[in-house]
Amino acid sequence: MAAIASLQARRFSVPLAETLVDAKHGAHTHFELVTATVRCSDGSEGTGYTYTGGRGGPPSRR
Repeated sequence: MAAIASLQARRFSVPLAETLVDAKHGAHTHFELVTATVRCSDGSEGTGYTYTGGRGGPPSRR
């Protein structure tokens, strides 16, 4: 089994051209995306992501 060689986490905050509103989440002025890329010792790699419309708390900035 290959070992993890590196892990890179990135956070993006993208302002929207216009505010989006829906009944459940309210107004969204930006889109936040968090990605994680894992590279293994055998050269394989993969990227996963999650996102939020900026409501209910922003992604962690640690």
